[in-house]
Formats: sequence, structure tokens, C-alpha cells
Amino acid sequence: MQDSAEGFGQPIRQIFEWFMGVVKQVPTPFDLHPHYHSETHDRLWNLFYAPIKRLNERAGNQVGKLQHGRIHVYLLYSFVTLLALLAFVE
Repeated sequence: MQDSAEGFGQPIRQIFEWFMGVVKQVPTPFDLHPHYHSETHDRLWNLFYAPIKRLNERAGNQVGKLQHGRIHVYLLYSFVTLLALLAFVE
């Protein structure tokens, strides 16, 4: 017999099954056309990474609004940033 990628990944999937959402569809021995299907969903993504992603998107939208604004507001923002950096360094 020959091992496939499924055979190598199965032990890892079983070890980490407690925090990964694993959905399996295994046919019965009496199915005329057996179909094997499994999906793995990362539950930790929604818990840890999705809030960071949303925060970055909001910050990017705010910076995008600043960049598409008027030039004198952008120059004032750059000047205030330079003054703040100079005050921080000295």
C-alpha cells in the first residue's frame, strides 16, 4: 500500500482535534458510492487573529481617509508628527 498526504496528516489532526473544528463524513460499508470528506476549521483564528485583523482594517481605513484629505491637513499632520518626534528624542 502507498501512503498519501491524508495518511501523514491524520495523526496531527487527531492530536489537535480538541481545538480545531474537524468535520468528517465517512461512508458506511453498505454505500454503493462511498464518499470520504473532511474539513478542518481553525477555531483559534476567530478568537485571536480576527480581532487583530479588524483593528488593522479600521486603522487602515482611518489612515486612508487622512491620505485622501486636503493637502494642508496632511502637511499639518506631518509637521505635528515631526515636532512630537523631536520632543520625544530630546
